[in-house]
Amino acid sequence: MNPFFFLTKQGRLRRKPFLAVTGGLALGAGALAIGFSVVWPDLSPLFAILQAAGLAIAVYVLAARIVNVKRPAGADSLAAPTGLVDELTRALNRRGITSSLIEAMAQSQRYGTPLSLASLRIDGAEALTERLGSEAESAILEGAAAVLSEALRLPDRLGRYQDREFLVVLPQTHAEQAQLVAERLRAAVAAAPITIKGEAVTVTLSAGVAEFGRGQDLERFLDNAHEALYEAERAGGNRVCAYSPLRAKGAS
Repeated sequence: MNPFFFLTKQGRLRRKPFLAVTGGLALGAGALAIGFSVVWPDLSPLFAILQAAGLAIAVYVLAARIVNVKRPAGADSLAAPTGLVDELTRALNRRGITSSLIEAMAQSQRYGTPLSLASLRIDGAEALTERLGSEAESAILEGAAAVLSEALRLPDRLGRYQDREFLVVLPQTHAEQAQLVAERLRAAVAAAPITIKGEAVTVTLSAGVAEFGRGQDLERFLDNAHEALYEAERAGGNRVCAYSPLRAKGAS
């Protein structure tokens, strides 16, 4: 048990008590050691040990603070609660990515910051499954998710939204930037063959991106990203398209 547990609150060290106790312990031990060594010079070695002990305590508490620094919530899927993680891909599951998206929308709405969403789907997964067997789809999804996770930026969130569809929440990102990120993800997956039954299989994906508009609800935001995804698939797949209200109106 951490002997300085009284400094903590929900697993995090309180800043002010931490500074006060750490400084007090170090300065107090040092002052005592110096004062006693003047009064009783014969005991200087003992007081030197006392001073060293004070320094060691200060270092210990500092190390405890470093260990207790929390990573940003959801910095990776493993940091998420078990109920929000997809067992196969280890990305967030539908509930987890939807929760992350709603939270990001609220932040964007409140602070006026940009937010984009990318919808990605594996191309031709049905044909690969028919040729290589049912286990091929699981291997493809698992492999693609691993590549996507490695290629994402720290604040981005990846989740498996449907069977072969992933969502990527892109905070602080306009549509133009989101296209570049999605293109990087697409290229990363295409450049990383997945081995299935000893055969190296190249997997591609289509992606659609949409930027959040103030006042939009969740359904509309998702629909816009999906519309861009459908456009990429209709164009032959293995590409990125961005949602355009004008194109969407013309298509309807």
